[in-house]
Order: sequence, then structure tokens, then C-alpha cells
Amino acid sequence: MVNVETGSAGPGMPLEVAGLVKRFGDLTAVDGVSLTVRAGECLGLLGPNGAGKSTVIRGIVGRVVPDGGRVAVFGAAAGSTEARMALGWVPQ
Repeated sequence: MVNVETGSAGPGMPLEVAGLVKRFGDLTAVDGVSLTVRAGECLGLLGPNGAGKSTVIRGIVGRVVPDGGRVAVFGAAAGSTEARMALGWVPQ
């Protein structure tokens, strides 16, 4: 369970993305994205169509498996039960 005062569900940063890479065949959709979101921070992803914004979000929520790098939500690997319990995701 996430503590709403501290933004923490346990050890680790709310969000850490390090060197995220995702390829679809010959197309590299995301190439080495890294970012950190600390407790109390907000993040917006801006960019043109095809820039990889949705793929980054899908990597964070565990809907796509990265080809490289790592994603951690409160210290838990993206897609793990712990990470999914700490996230809310509305794709539209």
C-alpha cells in the first residue's frame, strides 16, 4: 500500500527508468531513456507522434518487456505484483 503522505510504498524511488530500450523488429521505438521521479514530483512526456512516449509508459506499467535497461516502481521491477499494486494507469 502507498503512503499518501510520503508517496512511498516501501524502499526505493517512486519511479526509476535507466537506459530503457524497446525494439519492434528493425524499429527502435525507445533508445536509452533514463529518468527518475521522486516523491511529490509530477512528470509529463511531450513529443511528436512516434517519439516513443506511449512505449515508455507501457514499459513503466509492465505492458511491454524492454529489450534493454530497467524500470523500477518503488524499488520493484516493472510488471511485478508489487509495482502493479503501487500504480494506477488509465491509457486514454
